[in-house]
Amino acid sequence: MLFNSVTFLFFFLPVSLIAYYLLGLLPFRWRMSLQNLLLVGLSLVFFAWGGLDAVTFLVALIIVNYLVGLLSLKFRKILLAGVVCNVGALFCFKYLNTTLSWIGNLTSTPPLTVDLLVPLGISFIIFHNISYLLDIYNGKVKANKNLLEVALYILFFPKLIQGPIVKYYDMEKELKHRETRLSDCVSGAQRFVVGLAKKVLVADILAETVTDIFSRSLSGIDVPTAWLGVLLYTFQIYTDFSGYSDMAIGLGRFFGFHFKENFDFPYTSLSITEFWRRWHISLGAWFREYLYFPLGGNRKGNVYFNLFVVFLVTGIWHGATLVYWLWGMAHGVCVMLERYLFKTKWYGKIPKFIKWFFTFFIVSVGWIAFQTGDLGGFIDYAKNLVGLNPQELTFHFPYFLTNRVIFLVLLCAVCIFVFSRKRVQQKLLALRQGSRVYCAVTYAGTLLLFALSMMAAVSSTYSPFIYFQF
Repeated sequence: MLFNSVTFLFFFLPVSLIAYYLLGLLPFRWRMSLQNLLLVGLSLVFFAWGGLDAVTFLVALIIVNYLVGLLSLKFRKILLAGVVCNVGALFCFKYLNTTLSWIGNLTSTPPLTVDLLVPLGISFIIFHNISYLLDIYNGKVKANKNLLEVALYILFFPKLIQGPIVKYYDMEKELKHRETRLSDCVSGAQRFVVGLAKKVLVADILAETVTDIFSRSLSGIDVPTAWLGVLLYTFQIYTDFSGYSDMAIGLGRFFGFHFKENFDFPYTSLSITEFWRRWHISLGAWFREYLYFPLGGNRKGNVYFNLFVVFLVTGIWHGATLVYWLWGMAHGVCVMLERYLFKTKWYGKIPKFIKWFFTFFIVSVGWIAFQTGDLGGFIDYAKNLVGLNPQELTFHFPYFLTNRVIFLVLLCAVCIFVFSRKRVQQKLLALRQGSRVYCAVTYAGTLLLFALSMMAAVSSTYSPFIYFQF
């Protein structure tokens, strides 16, 4: 089930909210348990909407992690065994067939394949399980004896499929006690609508041209068209993924949960290091907490090696093909190089525009890996960027540069590079707090965005979020 589907927007979400708020009228001693039970049930329905095959595995995974947590009260090291089991499950679903294929190629034997139905969002689910176990191991929380709360932490449907990745100790208090305030509902609704508009009014429309350009790249496209495809996909993946995060954060507020931000205008970054502090913040925080610091961080061992390992694992997490690994390593090398350059005097004298340009360039070219999905496709498309495609040019720049594309590119640029400015944010905050007219205009704009998004969602075909594949 998609957040931008008619079924979710007009059936699942309204029914969920009505049932949840009705339970909120009960005395507290019953209310919290019944609301948690309702959310677990709704999350199972949400997960099972596309098929029941993976539900049994998901339930078993929850029970295993719950029992491991309980056993850790007497056998602390069992937590590490639980982490290994979770990593093993992730390996089987995402990397086993690729590994078997490599073994077959090396031994010149027919590759074996294991028919496994990969649960949607398996990477995010596993990372939540590991967070629960490691938070107990590190003494940040105690093992939760309430199965319902553990299940809700792992299953909660707004973050189930695509994040944000919420660490257990950040969510523990609200699993046990939370209040749903009107202000949260209003801000949650606005945040949800903004995310929905990013998805259906920007990302999905950009996707049409992006798909067109990339699909025709082997037939022959000119250099400007190739770069246009890169630029459009750069904006598409951001509006698609940040749109989902906005919707997840907004949905969480409906039910009394407050998730941390997952994006902070990453395309305004002046370095790859800064980019990773602003892009998919929850993933970066997860790797920093559970991988970078245990490796030694910047205090023990070789900090450059630690950084490289983290980014290599980041690439592996994104996919089982070589192109994702190389993408992760390339970002790792950039971060390592920047760490050295930050210490030099001449680096600080480089104009900000140049730093921004090279950061944006590296990030944008790297996104080609996510569109093609394999190294061969990446190389073939990269040839188009420098005019090395041997095919006769059959599609030229003006064919793709429509008025709609120009408008969306300008809209993305304005939203990213204007609203990221601190002065603009402070001014908007002051207006929100002190101007009733501004608030009224904001509410009216939210309703208009919702209406436009609904028309687009109803008339569009199935359009999954990009990060569903991870």
